Amino acid sequence: MNDYSDDAHVEESAPGAATSTQAPPPPSLAEITQLTHNELTRRNDDGNRSTNINDDGLITDADSISIRGEEGDADTIQDCGLAALDLLRRNPTLCLDLAYQHLHDVPYKEVRTCWRRLYVDAALWVVLGIVGRLFPVEKGKVNEDRTQEGEKDCGGEPDGGEEKDDWVAEVVKTLDMALILTGAPRREELIELWFSALEGVLASTNNKHQQRKAGQKSTSPHPDDPHHQPPPSKKRKLTTSPTDPIALPPTFPTTLTHSPTLKHPIPISKTPPSLSSFQTKVSNPSTQTPLIIHGAIAHWPALDERPWNSPQYLLSRTLGGRRLVPVEVGRSYTDDGWGQKVISFGEFLRGYMFSHHDEDESMKKDDSKNNKTGYLAQHDLFAQIPSLRSDISIPDYCFTSPCRRRRRRSSSPPTTSTTTINTSSSSSSSAPLPPSLETPLLNAWFGPAHTISPLHTDPYHNILAQVVGYKYIRLYPPSQTPFLYPRGIEDGGVDMSNTSCVDLDVAMCVWGSISCWDGEGQGREGEVEEEKKKKRRTREEYDNKFPTFKNAHYVEGILGPGECLYVPLGWWHYVQSLTASFSVSFWFN
Repeated sequence: MNDYSDDAHVEESAPGAATSTQAPPPPSLAEITQLTHNELTRRNDDGNRSTNINDDGLITDADSISIRGEEGDADTIQDCGLAALDLLRRNPTLCLDLAYQHLHDVPYKEVRTCWRRLYVDAALWVVLGIVGRLFPVEKGKVNEDRTQEGEKDCGGEPDGGEEKDDWVAEVVKTLDMALILTGAPRREELIELWFSALEGVLASTNNKHQQRKAGQKSTSPHPDDPHHQPPPSKKRKLTTSPTDPIALPPTFPTTLTHSPTLKHPIPISKTPPSLSSFQTKVSNPSTQTPLIIHGAIAHWPALDERPWNSPQYLLSRTLGGRRLVPVEVGRSYTDDGWGQKVISFGEFLRGYMFSHHDEDESMKKDDSKNNKTGYLAQHDLFAQIPSLRSDISIPDYCFTSPCRRRRRRSSSPPTTSTTTINTSSSSSSSAPLPPSLETPLLNAWFGPAHTISPLHTDPYHNILAQVVGYKYIRLYPPSQTPFLYPRGIEDGGVDMSNTSCVDLDVAMCVWGSISCWDGEGQGREGEVEEEKKKKRRTREEYDNKFPTFKNAHYVEGILGPGECLYVPLGWWHYVQSLTASFSVSFWFN
């Protein structure tokens, strides 16, 4: 048995480095279950009290709930009250619902840590209940032989043709929701050990499945055998189980078939600038300008040896696609009907990245009803799935020190129109500086072609690294803010002053002079009269609402695999995926 102490610890790599140190072997299911039980409970003096699982999967007669803090400090979970702690012990599913309600009663920034702690501990108790239903718990310990024997039951299609309940997916869903909703305070490393253990379970199951298939193939009767009867046909189900993998192409569709025309290209550095020269660039506000950099991330494993352009590799890093991810659904967060949902990674690939590749007719029919774009956008995927974090490293440029200057709030946009523009947050005063970052903030941006980020600004300097596919990016300097018509305080008190009122896709369609697409703004051959009228109405609307937008100065570029873009603080930028795309942003200051 591996030595997994109650104080589970995961080694941290040096900042910025793509980790290459050999990871310790994952715990077995029995070991992680025992470790979790020890973390959640206090042992009695005799240490022999058992934990029983009833028919509903609820843990009864458990030891007292652990409220140990780090180094003896009191745990904030105590602030939930004795009734909640008692519920945590006796009915973790109901306790999960209680904590969920408290997580959503107030804005996330105002959620008390105790309710986040309660949610994640309830989730861990629920997981122990799931495992306990399958593998007996005797005197607080899981039967090791039964867990190994039961690994074959983690999903797939057994004899009889009906898919078994995928208990691994149930465990993953419970733990991932805890991570996504709470950040798993004090339990993040423990949950990561659970995912490592489940990865081992799935690998073992897959090996047994392959051996079973090989054995069946070697003992199958000869096709000419007159006594041979073919097996009954079964409709193949698309699952995210490693024993029945999703049928996907070997790579994402990243061929650039239609390239934009660049009228004002972003400067390109064909070789990575030295750290000192980049520091000089960001030390002076007048030289803080966009730059496309080639070669700075050529060493990333994500580009070659552990390729993010391989759907099967990404599935292997997400427990066969079972890991959950938050997805934005809709063209843009500024559009009506835009929303968010949490789905499995496999469902995201199948439903949004490769919907047109599916051979299952029923799925095609479903997709036709909902053809909205799905985008895994601005998500800290690497904190949630550290195995992907080891495929990249933080660019050295993120450890430079840009000169600190206040961002100018937008002044009122020039206009000759009587149309009222929302400038409630506009003034000539300076916007407050964002807090200093000890380490860069990492976010993943993964989606199909045509995903967009509308014209907006960010509170930090940014190195945008392109791993898979191509993106078109347009940037406007802070000096052009008066021409870009920033939004203001909108319904619900949401400050949208970092986002333009102008839909750049529409603007390029009606004003050909600023479009990166040849022929935009002109009537197309075969265009029906109704379409022409609609375009004229839109042009009149934009001429009236945003008369000076087309006068704003900008630069633009195409970012391809292995390339980086420096986006200075305060620069407005619009991003569109030209193909399937996977990018990583590194915010720094």
